[in-house]
Amino acid sequence: MSCDLRVFDVMAFGRFAPDRLRTGFDPAPRTTTPAIEEMIAAEWDRRVDEARGRNVLLFNGALYRYVAHRLDGTGAEATLELVVGNTCYRDFVGTNLHNHHRLAEFPWNCFANPIGTTATLMTTDGRIVYGRRSERVAYHASHVHTFGGALEPSDRDNDGHIDAFGSVIRELNEELGLIPEDIREIVAVGLVRDREIRQPELLFEAHVLLSFAELNARWNNAKARDEHVELVALPAQPDAVVPFIRSCGPIAPVAVAGLLLFGRCRWGERWYDSAMAS
Repeated sequence: MSCDLRVFDVMAFGRFAPDRLRTGFDPAPRTTTPAIEEMIAAEWDRRVDEARGRNVLLFNGALYRYVAHRLDGTGAEATLELVVGNTCYRDFVGTNLHNHHRLAEFPWNCFANPIGTTATLMTTDGRIVYGRRSERVAYHASHVHTFGGALEPSDRDNDGHIDAFGSVIRELNEELGLIPEDIREIVAVGLVRDREIRQPELLFEAHVLLSFAELNARWNNAKARDEHVELVALPAQPDAVVPFIRSCGPIAPVAVAGLLLFGRCRWGERWYDSAMAS
């Protein structure tokens, strides 16, 4: 059975420790037009009305959007520099999330393009772990998905430093009940873009000091436990990844990207090229 895994574009790839990922801020507003703003307003009003009909509250919130990036150096010395600007959830709903089919009409930089910060987890018993999202999430309900959220202004300290690692660690605490001491190592492994909604995602790989069973126990007591209905796992073996993608049911592009970049880091370019061609 063939399986097209080309559901994402790689914008940058490597293994970036905290001192190898630098994030700067550009205060310039998102490029826009009256037509785009009308599209956003109409979509937001429609989604708010739908949510109200289900007795659900839909909130706007500040986020950071992708502006630019640069990859300097190679191998262990490579540095990823990311530039972000302001955006919000309302603009995301009105552009990438529900109007991605209109990208032919507008330049990509006119869309909200919030930067996702999500992680692939690796346990002490050799399992790669993701969550299956619940019906309460706004997008990719019931899909296998990486853990995390998006970069937002609360990730910027008083000195102006934007902590992308802190962003994903905070989400791992909320969704899985993890504390920093549970994480043996966390690195950024790349910047990708979903080919469907064209959202950029900064992907991380987190090695935790817990078995899969222990991680499940933590998740059962997590503050945002209801974002996922179950944890799903596969062995960290080169011949396990593609069969998992084919058989796990609905899977988000970001989880496909997370798995394939995990394998690319661990098993090399030949494995990655073979998986992408399968």
